[in-house]
Amino acid sequence: MSRQGARISLAPVILAVVFPAIVGAAIALAYYGYRYAVAASVRSKASLMEGNQQLGNLLTEQLQDRIDKADGELFDDIEWSDTASDPPAHVDLPDGVESVALLDEGLKIRSLYPTPDAAHRRREMDRWGSYVRGLDWKSLQPWTPDQQGNFRHLHQLFEGKSVLIAYAAKKTAEGRDYYIAAKLDLGLIAKDWIPDEMEVVTGKRRVAILDEVARPIYGEPQPRTPFQYEASFGKTLYAWRIQITPRNVAELRAQAETERILGMLLVPVSTVIIALGLGVVWLSVRAEQRASQMKSDFIANVSHELKTPLSLIRMFGELLATGKHKGEAMTREYGGIITRESERLAHLIDNVLDFARLERGKASYSFAEGRLEEVVDRALDVFRHRLEKEKLRLKTEIEPRLPVVRMDEDAMTLVLLNLVDNAVKYAGDGGEVQVRLRRAPGAVALAVTDHGGGIAPEEQQRIFERFYRATAARTRNVRGSGIGLALVKHIAEAHGGRVEVESALGRGSTFTVYLPVAPLVTPAPEEAAAL
Repeated sequence: MSRQGARISLAPVILAVVFPAIVGAAIALAYYGYRYAVAASVRSKASLMEGNQQLGNLLTEQLQDRIDKADGELFDDIEWSDTASDPPAHVDLPDGVESVALLDEGLKIRSLYPTPDAAHRRREMDRWGSYVRGLDWKSLQPWTPDQQGNFRHLHQLFEGKSVLIAYAAKKTAEGRDYYIAAKLDLGLIAKDWIPDEMEVVTGKRRVAILDEVARPIYGEPQPRTPFQYEASFGKTLYAWRIQITPRNVAELRAQAETERILGMLLVPVSTVIIALGLGVVWLSVRAEQRASQMKSDFIANVSHELKTPLSLIRMFGELLATGKHKGEAMTREYGGIITRESERLAHLIDNVLDFARLERGKASYSFAEGRLEEVVDRALDVFRHRLEKEKLRLKTEIEPRLPVVRMDEDAMTLVLLNLVDNAVKYAGDGGEVQVRLRRAPGAVALAVTDHGGGIAPEEQQRIFERFYRATAARTRNVRGSGIGLALVKHIAEAHGGRVEVESALGRGSTFTVYLPVAPLVTPAPEEAAAL
């Protein structure tokens, strides 16, 4: 009997077992090889960045020690034995110190060193007055005749120039306080001291020191790369920044690009790409379906909103045109209805047009400083007739002497009209709408309150989404387009502010818009003197 048919072919076994095992092993080898290459690259970059950081710390510490030494010598040498008498007539300034101010216990400047001539004394006193106003004197531990205290630094722009102030507090033998402030010579520090410390830098790195507005103090700033180290220039010159960049950036970039391409070749990503593609298509279809449904709801809501005022305008217009009314009083009533419905229609159209510009990314604002209370007064005049018709009470509370804000008056009018319109819809018959304007920390707060049914907690963030309408609005068949609050949020954020809602079911809602106060512009001492 022939046994040829009993033989088992190894090809299916190889295809079914060995080949997948080889492929799996190759994939695993490629994966772990890629992981090792990535880990080695990360370690190399971390080592490079750590070396740059250590170099930056060394440079800043050496320069800080030199500045602290000059400050310490100055504060130790100056003695004002009796603050009731005149300050010392002369003070020797160490290298690196440009000028010094001596202040009494009331923080009044009593003397400047070197003493300015009569033509420049007023200007120097004004300039030093600006310097010392920003100093944190209370944080100092005073120097006494028996024990040294501490000193602090202030580094920032004054009149467009970088200024470094060192300051300390001292006590006389009788325990009377006096204060010393020293202006460091940043020109000398930048020209001589910083180059002296750069001798420790190897030839493989480029070092640049940048001031408060990114102007180079030392070296040439380099374009940002992943291999660049940048940090504040120590605790003394903290307003400046140190930038350390390897000289072989092109080589490092080429190496990183090679590793990236190698990783793409080693790790098969086709399956992941297909899965991600299918997932993206599925999410896109779902998002398109949701957007389509929301747009359909929006069109239906807007159509309903347009139909109602148009129907009333047409009906009462026909009554006036055909003379089917009784007397002048009825004519005025019909005319008032037509006017109010026209205003409502215009408000809805403005909302739709503004929303369309927002969707196209073409929303623009004309900002100017102004008073929000004036905008509130003008906007509320538009709503008074409607509030009377709806039998609602309007209560306004405007805090006096509110600060000026930077705003687009038309946009803020639209914000208030949307919020009041929203409150009228949900206030209920015989209810009350409250509009409050008050001062808030760093801002002016505009709040509109109704005493309607309130908003569920889970819906209080979603109501600011476009086209979204709360459950209460849908169940009670309250008219609306679903874009009013989205416009309010966008306008508030465009002004640098925010909008918040506080609501509880059955207790009404309060919408509050916060607008930042316009910054105060302090004139320079020369400009103030000219005024």
